[in-house]
This record gives sequence, structure tokens and C-alpha cells, in this order.
Amino acid sequence: MKLTAREREIVEALQKHPLISQEELAQHFGISRSSVAVHISNLMKKGVILGKGYVFNKKVSIVVLGQVYLEIKVRGEHDTCRIDIRNAGFARDVCLALSEYGTSSKLITVVGNDEAGTHLLDELQRTEVDVANIYRHPSKRTCKKIVTSAGVMFEEGYNQDDYQQAISAREWVAANCDWLIVETQLLDLVSSRMISRPDNNTTICAAWFVGDRRPAALNKTNLLVMGVDSFNDYYRYVNIGQDLLETGTLNVVITDGKDNMVLVSQSGTADYPLPPNQSFDSRLDLHLFLAGLVYGLSSGYPMRQALRIASGTSQTAGERNHDH
Repeated sequence: MKLTAREREIVEALQKHPLISQEELAQHFGISRSSVAVHISNLMKKGVILGKGYVFNKKVSIVVLGQVYLEIKVRGEHDTCRIDIRNAGFARDVCLALSEYGTSSKLITVVGNDEAGTHLLDELQRTEVDVANIYRHPSKRTCKKIVTSAGVMFEEGYNQDDYQQAISAREWVAANCDWLIVETQLLDLVSSRMISRPDNNTTICAAWFVGDRRPAALNKTNLLVMGVDSFNDYYRYVNIGQDLLETGTLNVVITDGKDNMVLVSQSGTADYPLPPNQSFDSRLDLHLFLAGLVYGLSSGYPMRQALRIASGTSQTAGERNHDH
């Protein structure tokens, strides 16, 4: 959902002349008034314009912290075997999902100083992701994972010390953004350095699938997306969300990716059915749901609309990733 060339032109015109009428815009660009109205409606849907009077959405700073890697996916056996290779990872997927909305982000991660790392950086730069804070490891190669239907079988990657070094050197970037989206397995590393800072006003966001390892710092998040297989145990999951609220988390969104989204906050518990035809894998695509939710909230949408954006993001981006 990047801005089209015409949308960018209209935004520039509105910023320079906020009182210009749609008729004047039509004359300026040599298009019909109805076409201008459609472009402005699309800009409102994308969150660039927040409402009537051409109130522009304040640009916010989003930092993504997580893994990027080369995924080698093996499917089938023997003569039916298929091997696909693609760039992947929590941080890469989240940044690209945000880029689809025309929202730029800064990425903190680790890649090797090799051809695979350069290829990853080139892909990210083409989608306007800020790669200035990526740590290129001087002696290790870019992370690679061999994935089968049984999950990750082999991994050549980095340890916690490598990520700690990257985070330590870029702490000021993470501490001075509006929204920090953190891969769950790195949450404890961030907590030990930045979350406790008294001057920190960053909204810290994470995604956790119930059943996976639970980070100690999970309750330090401001916005947590919690994935579940189903809502057969609805009250247990809501109780987990309420327990997290009592120990520090501000908002918990629980979803099974099929039927429901549940918001647990200081205001209580609210259910939001998933829109039709927007189902997704609540484990594999949970980070994409988080990306859409952060985009929606950072763009000024109310929670209900932000959740609809999140489900749509995870469904469309998830299908694209799974096709590879």
C-alpha cells in the first residue's frame, strides 16, 4: 500500500496549500474532481490524512529489532522434493509489511559481511527500510536456516552475545523512537538495558505465541499480541492477559487467526470478530499481525480499525510469504 505517484503529488500540494479545494486540485493536475476525491479517500484509508480539513498524520519513528536470515525450505522427498530459498525473518517481514503501507522503519539486526548479507540489505533498501543500524558481523556469515515440514532442522546463526553487541551499540536508536517492535526472543536483552530507562517514552511491542518460551520481560511490553491455536480455553487466555496487565503490560491482543480477536486492557475485555476472508496462521503470521496493528495505531486509527488492518496485513502478507 505504498503511495502512488499521483497520491504523493496531491500530498505535496495539500501540505503547501492546505486550503486548496478539490476543484482547484483537479485543475492543477488536469484530472476530474471525482478522481481527486478518490485519491483523497485512498490517502485517508492509508492513514496519511486523518480526516476532513486535510489533517496530516504525524510521521512517527518505528524501530524493528529482530532476526533476518536466508531461509532454505525443503518440501517433499526424493523425486518430488522442492527446495526454495528466500530472505526471511521476523525483522525483515515486519519492515516489509510496514513498507507496504508507505511507512518507513529503522532496522536493528545482525548480518554477515558476505554476499548473502549484501543481498538482504539491497532488498531492504529497495523498500525504503533504513539499514544504517544493521550490525555486520566481522567473522560470522549471514544466518541461514534449513526448514522442513517439521520446523527448523539446521541453523547457522548468531548467539545472544552477538545481538547484545548490536543492541548496545544502537541503544540510543531504540530508546528514542516512538514504537519499538521487538522479536520476542530478544525481549529480555532489551529489557536489561532500555526498558528500565526513566526517560523512555517508547511504545514497546512484541508478539508471543502461547506455548513458546515465555520471556521474563514479557510484562514490560506496552503492546503485546498473543497468538493461540483456538479459543476453546478462552478464559484461561484472558486470565493470562489480565495477569500480564497486573504486572506491567498495558494492552494485550489475543487472536487465534481464525475467528476472534480479544483486547485485554485497563478498560476491560472486548471481543472483535475477525473480518470475513481474513484468516491467518496465528503462529507463523503473528508478527505480521503485529506490524499491521502498529501501523494502524501509529497512524491514529482507533483500536477496532487498527485490528482490522492487522488481520488484513497478516492474511495478505502471510499468503505471499507461504507461496515461496
